[in-house]
Amino acid sequence: MKATLTSAVLAIVLVLSGSPGWALEPYVQLNTGVFSRDVEESDSSLAGGKAFGTADSTRVLATIGMEFGRLVNLYFQGGGADLSIDEYNNYDGSMDWAYGGGMRLTIYQAPYRSGLNLYVEGNYLRYTTDDTVQIQQNCTGLSGCPASPNNFFPRTARETIQWNEYAVLLGASARYMEGRPYGGIRLSKVDATDRVRAAPDSNFSTSFQANLDLKEQDNFGIFLGIDFFLDRAAKTALNLQMSLIDQNSLQVGLRRSF
Repeated sequence: MKATLTSAVLAIVLVLSGSPGWALEPYVQLNTGVFSRDVEESDSSLAGGKAFGTADSTRVLATIGMEFGRLVNLYFQGGGADLSIDEYNNYDGSMDWAYGGGMRLTIYQAPYRSGLNLYVEGNYLRYTTDDTVQIQQNCTGLSGCPASPNNFFPRTARETIQWNEYAVLLGASARYMEGRPYGGIRLSKVDATDRVRAAPDSNFSTSFQANLDLKEQDNFGIFLGIDFFLDRAAKTALNLQMSLIDQNSLQVGLRRSF
């Protein structure tokens, strides 16, 4: 599957680069931002089978991309991200490697320079963080359970969350003076796995492990942003972007085209 996708992307690059009128414009962009969204976790041991929380993340990403005639934009991202969810055992995963990418297709482009552009975009981001946490485990029915009227005992565990995030955006942009404001709607999905592992200790003679599914509570959102051009050729731009509803986020970036 990965090989097929890679081959398809390379084929698109070769076809577009050889087409007349499809000028290539590579670019790099550095972004940092804070992100927060409500999540839920499936857990059969809980009443209702779900645990709710708020996932907070700081991300620092570098983007390398290529525009083809300002109609197709292919890009890849790499950098770091952390993740904190206080409701899940005060989970606080330190920053680790993150990577992803995406594609933007312009579906309408006005014939004049400052006119309206409409586009659709899909992207993906993945990262994994871990933390040492203290869980409260019910000892009832487990072998080696200590004799005590209190059935819950603290236990040190290693918790690892693998975060996969997908988004599809429908947006519009237009040139205005020395900037390009843009905005639109987004559908997003979180497909994450929360792995909890604990070794035997003084209260429990057996090991413990759980694989829990973690996903978003809301998948519909809006985004607003603007590129402030810092030179006459519009090759360098300061980017500001915010998101609401499905996730609350604010990010700032610097882009340079070549």
